Amino acid sequence: MRFILVLLYLISNTFWSNAQNHVNWEFSYDKLSSSVLIKGTIDEGWHLYSQKTPANSGPIPVTITFLKNKGLKLIGNCEEKLDPHDIFDENFDSKVYLFENSYLSCQKIRLKNLYKLNGSVNYMVCDKSRCLPPIEVPFTIIIN
Repeated sequence: MRFILVLLYLISNTFWSNAQNHVNWEFSYDKLSSSVLIKGTIDEGWHLYSQKTPANSGPIPVTITFLKNKGLKLIGNCEEKLDPHDIFDENFDSKVYLFENSYLSCQKIRLKNLYKLNGSVNYMVCDKSRCLPPIEVPFTIIIN
């Protein structure tokens, strides 16, 4: 009986976290530009917040983190490649920057004897009536 309860908990927890994730992420390495590309497809009616959103405005902006590794050097900051919409959000009583439909950012890197990158994307999604708690999505990129 205990096994069944644990199994039900794990299944419901997985379903709940997947149901809350309104962004489908893709992570890749572009050898030509020596960059990591982070692409997000955002469900219709939802949005996420740009790195340009001020930290004290309320919503959690997209944060991309790479695990430290001796063979990896980050060059500059992770740059968003699409222009966010800027709006005054009455819910946060602040000007915010957001993305709808898609997200794209790029991190230039230098590699030395490294064949696998690990990191995560942390973000918050909202629709017109509610915001969901921040989500952290880990990623691994295999470099050929």
